[in-house]
Amino acid sequence: MTAPQSCPCCNNWCPSTRQRWQHDSDASTRPEVRMSFRANVIAMLSGTAAAQAIPLALSPVLTRLYSPEAIGLQTLFMGWTAALGVAATCRYDLAVVLPDSDDEADNIAAMVMTIATVVLLVLAAVVALAGSNLADLSGYAGHTAWLWLLVPMVFGITLTLLGTSYASRERSFIRIAKAAVFNQAGYAIIAVGIGLFGAHAEGLVWAKMGGQLLGLVVILGAVGYALRRAALNWNWARMRQAGHRYRQFLYYNTPYSLIGTIARDMPIFVFTALSATAAAGFYGLTRTVLLAPTLLVSGALSQVFFREAVALKNTPRLADLTEGLLKLGLLAGAPLFAFCTVWGDVLFETLFGATWLQAGHFAMIMAPAAWMSLQTGWPERLFEVSMRQDVSFKVQITADIITAVAVIAPLAMGFDVIISIAAFTVANLLYHCVYLLAIYRVSGFKTTRLARLLGLGWSAFGLSCLVLGALRLLPGHVLALAIAAAAVASATAAVSGRKLWRDVALIMQAKETAS
Repeated sequence: MTAPQSCPCCNNWCPSTRQRWQHDSDASTRPEVRMSFRANVIAMLSGTAAAQAIPLALSPVLTRLYSPEAIGLQTLFMGWTAALGVAATCRYDLAVVLPDSDDEADNIAAMVMTIATVVLLVLAAVVALAGSNLADLSGYAGHTAWLWLLVPMVFGITLTLLGTSYASRERSFIRIAKAAVFNQAGYAIIAVGIGLFGAHAEGLVWAKMGGQLLGLVVILGAVGYALRRAALNWNWARMRQAGHRYRQFLYYNTPYSLIGTIARDMPIFVFTALSATAAAGFYGLTRTVLLAPTLLVSGALSQVFFREAVALKNTPRLADLTEGLLKLGLLAGAPLFAFCTVWGDVLFETLFGATWLQAGHFAMIMAPAAWMSLQTGWPERLFEVSMRQDVSFKVQITADIITAVAVIAPLAMGFDVIISIAAFTVANLLYHCVYLLAIYRVSGFKTTRLARLLGLGWSAFGLSCLVLGALRLLPGHVLALAIAAAAVASATAAVSGRKLWRDVALIMQAKETAS
């Protein structure tokens, strides 16, 4: 390990700079088996990859069992769940990772559970009093069961977030990965089962809730004792003190996450409100496919990178690690997203059926922005490490206003949905570039190096589009050409990714050797 660094939140030894102890439910202790950065990333990457692969592999089945409207409702349900999850935690769940003391972490967790209880009671009352009206406004008149399912879903997500933070404190990343796999496996089994016995509009919503609760059971199997301890040691004065100490998460992370969630799902909310539920389904499927790599990388790196960033704060190795990972994402991801840009329509029609051709057109437009989102999903933790959430908040607020206008304005002017998707994509591209610049500034990294990295990445993306576009112009069967293009893109990504991962591994090997 490196020498102890001053924790940005408490000016004390950071928990990532010394040996931690893992507590059993009977209060006995045992030394934790520490894993290297590489081992932690591989554990998270494997679990997250499996979790993402399960619903993606079943997507061709689900798109033939369920209508675009049903998939649109699932996406709308998850959008509401994400927003309510932010309200239920006020993003204090992120702060559980930071304290050196388990007692202080428990105070934060108890506060989150108290906030969540209030939010869930209010939610239940609103659904009981205005459920039918909300269903009408959402474009799914006559369907109210999904609104009631928001209550157990938000409950499950709140406890899962807290459990994940406790698991991160103990570096139990394998358990986090297992929970993600069980979540998606449960969803897939339930969704297919409901579909085979008579698919209906709310079937996928039930499947999402079932998968979430199954994942919660897995995570509680490792850290349930910690949540129980936090609930039993409830103390209002200590909770208030912890809330004040980590108030940046309330002041900045909460509105930032809430508005960001709403902006991300803005097309869904707008399309369903206009009763364009099929368009909402097309967008939902497109986003699921395109953001799978982003969720994979973010899920694998975010928690591990957060811990390492705290340990490497104010050292040159943090900049080296960040730039090594950013270069890996830019260059290894460019050929894959370029393939979606050039061949998206063929890909979606072949995999999901002719009904989903419009989703393929969405994918061709949205792929560049999805590629850039791959670069911002994990380094956002540097704002927390620097305690500069105010900067990310300002960037997010500005970008979200622009994004909302970009989605709504074309539709208000009478343009087709595809124009709204294009405007949404342009707004997102600008946002991701500015977001990376803000990360570099608050972290004290050289912005000229970021400019060179982005230039290199966009050059690789453009070149990939040219090569894959040339393949599309060749005579021959379009499906055979698409398979050849996919092989070229995958091979290029694999070769560059393997080389660049070695560079990242060398950086972390030097860090671990020095410690």
